[in-house]
Amino acid sequence: MECVFKTSIVLLLAALSIIGCAQIRELTYPEGFTYLEKKEVESLMQRMGESMGMLNQLVAEAAPSDASQQQKIVDELNRLEGFAIRLSGDHTQTNQFVISDHIEGFISDIGTAKMFARLDPPKYYKVADVTNACANCHHFR
Repeated sequence: MECVFKTSIVLLLAALSIIGCAQIRELTYPEGFTYLEKKEVESLMQRMGESMGMLNQLVAEAAPSDASQQQKIVDELNRLEGFAIRLSGDHTQTNQFVISDHIEGFISDIGTAKMFARLDPPKYYKVADVTNACANCHHFR
């Protein structure tokens, strides 16, 4: 009996190592849950920071009558929104609980900033809400 139990444990461990962590997560986490690796979170945060820098530069150089600059700002907001959605696990619960608490509000702020940036003439002051959201969340980090 003891030999069967030990053999079962060894076989189970071997099977789990073959399956791999990602596949195990699919079995152990509930449906609608996205596991984000630390490396992926760091990469997305880095890219969001770069996007913020570009966005701030574009807004600083913008003139109300410059349609080309307006489109660049909207495009950068779209790019930023894409990173944020990926960080949200495509709007699912993730293992990044602090991020999960704030990311949907951040995505909403980006949507509002895009709406105001598309106006004629464009209003870019809502972009400040987006950049402030980052600063507010990272204030304690």
